Amino acid sequence: MRQFVAILIAFCLLPFIPKKKLGFGPALLLCGAILGLIAGLAPIHIWTAFEEVFLSWSALETIIVVAQVGVLGYLLKQYGILDRIVENLKRVFASSKVIMMVLPAVMGLLSVPGGAYLSAPFADSIGKELGLSSAKRAVVNLSFRHIAMFILPYTGTMIFIPTVVPEVNIYMLILLNIGFVILMQVISYFIYLFKAPKIKAPKSPGRARALWALVCDLSPVYMMVVLNLFGLPLFLGGFVCIGLCFAIGCRKDFFRQACRGLGFSTPLMMVGIYFLQHIITRLNDVTATVVHLFSISSGFSILLVISLASILFGATTGHIMVPLGVILPLIGALPIAGEMKLIYTFFVFVWGFLGYYYSPLHLCQLLTVKYMGCKNWEVYKEHLKAMPFVAVGSYLLFYLYQFLLVG
Repeated sequence: MRQFVAILIAFCLLPFIPKKKLGFGPALLLCGAILGLIAGLAPIHIWTAFEEVFLSWSALETIIVVAQVGVLGYLLKQYGILDRIVENLKRVFASSKVIMMVLPAVMGLLSVPGGAYLSAPFADSIGKELGLSSAKRAVVNLSFRHIAMFILPYTGTMIFIPTVVPEVNIYMLILLNIGFVILMQVISYFIYLFKAPKIKAPKSPGRARALWALVCDLSPVYMMVVLNLFGLPLFLGGFVCIGLCFAIGCRKDFFRQACRGLGFSTPLMMVGIYFLQHIITRLNDVTATVVHLFSISSGFSILLVISLASILFGATTGHIMVPLGVILPLIGALPIAGEMKLIYTFFVFVWGFLGYYYSPLHLCQLLTVKYMGCKNWEVYKEHLKAMPFVAVGSYLLFYLYQFLLVG
């Protein structure tokens, strides 16, 4: 019981830790230390949990790739490649509705904190043409911007998962995630965009040329995935993609600009997440209790607990990594088949995302709302239209995948 109380106290304190002054990574490190001390872990064991973050190559590779993605995003923006991508997208697609959906999704390929702010100006402009309210423009931007989180293998969340649940094949998880992506975006389209007038974008010459330009300009993003599929480790693919930025950019002050894009806040957040994960795996009473509950509970009650815990941890922190870091180690410890671990991991991922997505601390939402000039309550009023369908759909997908993969 003491260890469960420790988890509750530590995560209740997390929202009150001054993250703006400390940063989210140090706040998670402090939270993990408080959790360990209250749970009765010796200080030497807490320090060992911190050391293990840097002794694990899989954890270090994750931190390196996260830093590389930050550099990529900075270079693509700094050298105007992002602007070229936007202009060519407008030449390729003739429908304003399609552009409204595709633009945030493409911008989302840059996995950077608050990345929805990059697509907000375009979503705002096109949304006005379609007659959407500012709150609807914000929600559409947020919904389509987060597609990449589910399908890119080099995001921090995706790289983190196999280090905690080794039985999970990341590309199989992406395949399951596609079902949720389709569900969420179909719901978003019919609720927010379906009734908007059909507006054809002005015809632009050179559509084939624009498409080829898109293929070239997006190469630093997708080549990391392609190279990984052929067996090249993600961190090596990251260096190749940074080199591609050099090839297609203006190359002026490239090394200096790359160094400027090397932020430390997100990699430090990953250190905090791994530290928290190592602390939780040392809470033997928690692990044993969860395993016991899984053995005596019905499937639905387990899913309900996962949903509530993910919403709690995601909404109070505004980060998807927190619910993943807390819940996935427990899933990894369960004595169940690899297929079921995959399906449970999918479900944790979806609900961790929903907790983060609907959080009042969600940076993408805060920045989008600020740009669109609407109120938070107006955005949540729009969110409420889709929430029930998305929630129920996630359960239906779980049971569908269980039927297809396990029988």
